[in-house]
Amino acid sequence: MTTVSAKNMDPLIREIVWRFGAQGIKGECCGDLTAPEVRALRWANAHDKCSMQHIAQALGFTKSGATRIVDRLEKKGLLQRMRSQEDGRVCCVELTSSGLSMVERINRENEGRLAEILSKIDPAMQQVLHASLLYFVQAMQDEGKKTAN
Repeated sequence: MTTVSAKNMDPLIREIVWRFGAQGIKGECCGDLTAPEVRALRWANAHDKCSMQHIAQALGFTKSGATRIVDRLEKKGLLQRMRSQEDGRVCCVELTSSGLSMVERINRENEGRLAEILSKIDPAMQQVLHASLLYFVQAMQDEGKKTAN
């Protein structure tokens, strides 16, 4: 079996990222949100009252970079800052009701698109794709852990 080259995989990954990125469905989805802003909203949705440090780590940014993203999302009324009840020095963020509505809409639209695309693929190949993506994401996460240390 021949190993797949990075050169062959790169355009495929970029195409997937583009089609499920912030430009969203049919070139629209997320208003004026950037891809990192969408990721930050999704992260905040999945992690109750997450800290700025956690958002920075999840997005692969510095804390100041994450702060700028949160600043923009706060101005758009999608996130709000609060002090941690456990440690008053820690700034946490949580979604506003508008932010939650936006995340739900983005997720619903992307899941619908993905379901439509998957319906065109043989179920056995769907399983292969799912397993392959799991291994790929795990390898990326492992690589990220190495570079963080």
